Amino acid sequence: MSDATDPSEKAFVSVLFGEDELGIVVRAHIHIEARLLELLELLIVDVKHLERMDLDFAQRVNLAVALGLKAEHAPPLLALGTLRNVFAHRLDTQLSEDRVNNLYASLSAGDKEVVQLAYERTKTQLAKRDAPLFKKLSPKERFMLIAVALRGMLLVAIREIQARRKEV
Repeated sequence: MSDATDPSEKAFVSVLFGEDELGIVVRAHIHIEARLLELLELLIVDVKHLERMDLDFAQRVNLAVALGLKAEHAPPLLALGTLRNVFAHRLDTQLSEDRVNNLYASLSAGDKEVVQLAYERTKTQLAKRDAPLFKKLSPKERFMLIAVALRGMLLVAIREIQARRKEV
């Protein structure tokens, strides 16, 4: 299914653009966790046992890595989970420079490149040549780009597994 026609893609984008910082972080996390669960369901033979384990987000990330998700993807997913927990438990939490910088720092070099390229493509598509550098964007804008990259990374992993299954 193409992302352009994927209802979950449209819902994800609307969350990113239609919420305050709390809503963006919590709902982006929910969307990304849904993709993580989709990945786990592809990797596990009997899904009902996964449900019985009642794993938290960090445990799901670690299980996904144990089952084949690239280890370089664990740190940013775990950092996202930590960030979501901060927002979920404190009313006054904001997407500060430090919080978003820490999330960005957790990305692998390849994932940082994906975020940067996505931003450059977006600027080109919107004909915004005078747009600021990525590091000059607001924390909210940088978080949005990172969230898109994390979700995309999981979608790529899902598609790779689906393609391997078709080959067998």
